[in-house]
Amino acid sequence: MKLEELKPGLPVQITKGYHAGKTGKVITIGTFEGGPKRIGALVDIAEPVLVIMDPEALEKLLEEPLPPGWEQFEV
Repeated sequence: MKLEELKPGLPVQITKGYHAGKTGKVITIGTFEGGPKRIGALVDIAEPVLVIMDPEALEKLLEEPLPPGWEQFEV
């Protein structure tokens, strides 16, 4: 994704790095201090940590995923 396409509340999937395959929501976009990445998106991945990701490592999800423990099936 491009940095301009990101907005708070956007559901995303991480495609690169340590957290690849995890989904979450964008909290904010901007410049951050104290970590290896300076510019990116702060993503809540439903774990006790928020991660800063490069826009290139994120992919927009078409619909919001189900909460952990829920499963979708055809009736």
